[in-house]
Amino acid sequence: MGALLGIAFSPIGRAVGVVLLAAALVGGIYVKGRADGRASVLSKLADDRVTILKDGKKIDEQVLAADDDALCALLGGCV
Repeated sequence: MGALLGIAFSPIGRAVGVVLLAAALVGGIYVKGRADGRASVLSKLADDRVTILKDGKKIDEQVLAADDDALCALLGGCV
């Protein structure tokens, strides 16, 4: 037991401890950033889906309320 403590508190043991601590911090930051990025992308995709549905509903309301001339204009014009 004393030998393990001697190694842990030696200069080499401290250096290994610092390297392990730094690796744990970098790994934690990486995992947190990746999770935040994934959540951001999923949120943006969900918002885009809602926008498309809202736009689709708005277009449907315009089409249902349109007469023949307005419907031609909505479709890009009639010949």
